[in-house]
This record gives sequence, structure tokens and C-alpha cells, in this order.
Amino acid sequence: MTSTSVVEQPETYTILDRQITLPNVVRDATAAVAFYLVSASAAQKLIAESGLKVAQILPGRTVCTVGTINYKDSDLDAYHELALTFFVHEPGSHPLPLISAALGMARGSLSAYVHWLPVDGELTCEAGRKIWGFPKFVTQIDIETDGEVERSTLTVDGQLVLTQTVKMGGSRSFTDRKQIAYSLLDGVVSRIPSDMSAEDLGVRMGGATLGLGPHAMADELRSLGLPKKALFTTYMGKMSGRFYAAERSPAPL
Repeated sequence: MTSTSVVEQPETYTILDRQITLPNVVRDATAAVAFYLVSASAAQKLIAESGLKVAQILPGRTVCTVGTINYKDSDLDAYHELALTFFVHEPGSHPLPLISAALGMARGSLSAYVHWLPVDGELTCEAGRKIWGFPKFVTQIDIETDGEVERSTLTVDGQLVLTQTVKMGGSRSFTDRKQIAYSLLDGVVSRIPSDMSAEDLGVRMGGATLGLGPHAMADELRSLGLPKKALFTTYMGKMSGRFYAAERSPAPL
């Protein structure tokens, strides 16, 4: 984003008669995320309007994530969220082919473009759209646990979009990891900084199953070559973090 086009958003908003002050704080959540190797050209078509470029991990391949977050305690109350994201390069950067993306993924420093972000709460939907420009909408998201497995189901307009299972458990942790997310809403691209900490983190090769339903959103996943075996999965037994003010710029970048 160029300095002449960027507009930084204010720090305080009124959303559904609630005052929301940034940074928005998440105190306790769980997150189950599967990472899939998919067609870079198909992913680029899905995010083309943003002007961003997907990061190729291998020739012709990029990584998308399908992840569900169960927000138990946050400034936007308790709710469920499901995200489809793609790793992307920062605008204006000049990454080395493949090498930069692979290193960035290994270090956790690649930016993420948020293509879907359905939620099951009105407050988080309104706040997400108005404050950060996230493409949120309210629908049914069910999260169940069975032994060592978490099952997430996304239903839109009464039709199944997807069901994903991810293995739970872990003993790793990290603190204050900086992240950049991008999103596109109503012709405006947002750049959203945040930081995240995690406890009881598990990282596994594979570790997920993905099933797709008849809804049109599932067809977008099919265009990527899904369902398929996950590269790896992560499960955070306790996640916390802060979301800061967004920068807005007309699309394309």
C-alpha cells in the first residue's frame, strides 16, 4: 500500500450500542487449523480483486488454511469463527522465488489474506466489518469435541459447506507473535496488524480430515483441489491476542 492512499482507522467505535476500544483483546480461545497445499493459480483467481499475490511455496503451489476459532473470552464476547486464508506477499516487496515464501512460512512471518470469515455472533460481525474490513457474515458454525478430535461444521443458508476434524492436544507455546492479515470488503483492502500468544500448542503432520457439502462456497474449495490430505495441522488449547487499528486502501493495491 502506498503512503498516499492509506487511511488509518480510529481507535474507538460504537458497535450495536457497545463501545469497542482498540486494541481489541482476546483473552481465551481455542484454534484448530489445517494447512493444505493447493494450486497457486486457482488461489490467485480467488483473491485477484485484492491486488495481492499468493506466496508460492513450491512451483505452482501455495498454502491455504481452513481454521476454526472458538472465542471463549474476548472484548467481542464469546463466538465461533471459521476462516479460509491464503499466504501472500507484502505489497511492494521483492521476494526471491519460492525461497522467500518457504522461509517466511517456516518462521511464521508471511502475511495472510482472509478470504472467508463467517461467524455466529452479531456483535463480532458488525465490529469485524466496520473496524477491520473483515468479510464477516453471520451463519451457523458448530464445534464439537470427541476424545482427542475437534469437529467443526459450517452451514450457510441451510446447506452444508464443510466439515473438518483436527486432532487436539499439545505442549508447545509461543508469546507475542506479530501477524499481518489482509482482507477485502466493498472494494477496500484492509491491512490488520495483530499479535498472538498460545499455550498447549500441538503441531502435527496431517492430522485433519475435510469433507465438502453442496453449497457454492464449497465449490471454491473444490477449485483449489480440495478435499485432500493436510500438509500439517495446528491446535491451540489456549490462544490470546490483540487486534490493532487497520489501514485501508482502495483495491487493487
